[in-house]
Amino acid sequence: MMIRNESKGFTIIELVTVILVLSILGLFTFSFIDNAIKTYGLVREQSPLYADGTYIMERITRELSDANQVTNPIGGSSSSTLEFTKIHTTAIDPLPTVTFKLGGKSGTDLLRSTGAGDVIIGRNVTGFTVTRSGTQCDGIITIQLALNSSRDPSIPSFILRTGVVPNNCQVVDSLTGRSFYGDYYETIQ
Repeated sequence: MMIRNESKGFTIIELVTVILVLSILGLFTFSFIDNAIKTYGLVREQSPLYADGTYIMERITRELSDANQVTNPIGGSSSSTLEFTKIHTTAIDPLPTVTFKLGGKSGTDLLRSTGAGDVIIGRNVTGFTVTRSGTQCDGIITIQLALNSSRDPSIPSFILRTGVVPNNCQVVDSLTGRSFYGDYYETIQ
């Protein structure tokens, strides 16, 4: 009689090692998928805010480029209101003085005001700061917007910032190349 000793199979140490390695790989995989889902949700939530913010900044910078006099903020200061006089007017917007400020029922609407009334050009704006470095046309006007999600307060707010030098500012002799002496015009619809 012959006894066979075939030991085919895995030892308990090999099985535990394989289970441990697969658990670690699974943990990293699910962590990666969880982070990707959270990032996608953040981008999906902030994308409309970013689009609104870029629209607001584009609107303000286009109109401010046509300004010939900025009355608020005064030179060398900051303000939560931007007020200026445009050099060109249209049939839709015949009044030359334009003001941008926070307001509305919630206090987070950015308003564009003329003598004809207020128009909301952006919502969910938690901060609007305008800083003017110079006293006349010799400085940059820096505009800063802070936007926040109204649907999910856990989404962090973000800030957009730009600098503008009006093209049609009143002529200052020390400046060359910035002022177009009232000849610059950009169509704003």
